[in-house]
Amino acid sequence: MKNTEPKKIKKYKAGTTALYILLHPYILLTLVSFIKTVLIDFFISQFARKLGFTKTPIAKVDNELDNKIPFNPNKVGIYMDFTAFWIRPLSMIIKRLGYKKAKPYVIAYLNKIKLTYSSAGKVYKICMSTTDRPHYNKKFYFRVIHVFDPHYLCVPSLHICVVSLVWSFYRQAFKEIEEIPQEEKDMYLQEMYHDAIKIAETVLYIKQHSVNCIPAALYMMTFLMKPYFTVEDGINFLNDMFKSSSIPEKDLKEIRDYMYFILERLSLVGISDDNWISPIKAWMKEYCINANQAYIANKIK
Repeated sequence: MKNTEPKKIKKYKAGTTALYILLHPYILLTLVSFIKTVLIDFFISQFARKLGFTKTPIAKVDNELDNKIPFNPNKVGIYMDFTAFWIRPLSMIIKRLGYKKAKPYVIAYLNKIKLTYSSAGKVYKICMSTTDRPHYNKKFYFRVIHVFDPHYLCVPSLHICVVSLVWSFYRQAFKEIEEIPQEEKDMYLQEMYHDAIKIAETVLYIKQHSVNCIPAALYMMTFLMKPYFTVEDGINFLNDMFKSSSIPEKDLKEIRDYMYFILERLSLVGISDDNWISPIKAWMKEYCINANQAYIANKIK
């Protein structure tokens, strides 16, 4: 008997997207522009700082609440699925709509992710940030992470920015797409949201980020994805994290309440400021002062 159950996004292969992009020069140019932004604002900026070519201040943004989330190296595979996570929906949309109809969504999607990296890069140019991560190298993925990520770009977390972008982008796109049945759209969105939450949890489980990095990223996305990603969406996102964890409920409440507070604080300040970066900069200066890093705070311009 033929299986008529809709195909989950995880079943779509990234190769479909690669072939499609290579066959469409304009989309290929969009991708090249995106890759250039990632190289400059993520990789080159970090290594330039590590090698001493730049002098951007680096703040430590650890929080004592991070200690209440256990280090779990077994979660690293989920963390490393990040790139495939945002590519697979492209394969799905291309397969479901065909090359011609998918084109505007592919371009818009790539441009949004490019905007996310370049926007985060504006924060990193003002002040980079880091946390204490374990010197763990028993798993291959950790060795890869430690070689290619100097760990200077914590606030805002690009992992959180992109996974929230993926879900909110397709939630809006599906309102315009009639070729896909509603029940399948609901299935896709549920799968994307579930996987986004799991990836978000892993950035804390494997100690790539602090609880400070998550709300800052969600705050940034309320501006970049306005009106498709709201503060309420951010609060719901935080509330849905760690629902199936072994972390004591008392600790979870404390962790969530803290992240709610940071998100709401940044959002409230951001309402009255034309520049969404200003509240993050002000928060980082204050955090550095409170964390005995006044010398860093004085360097944040």
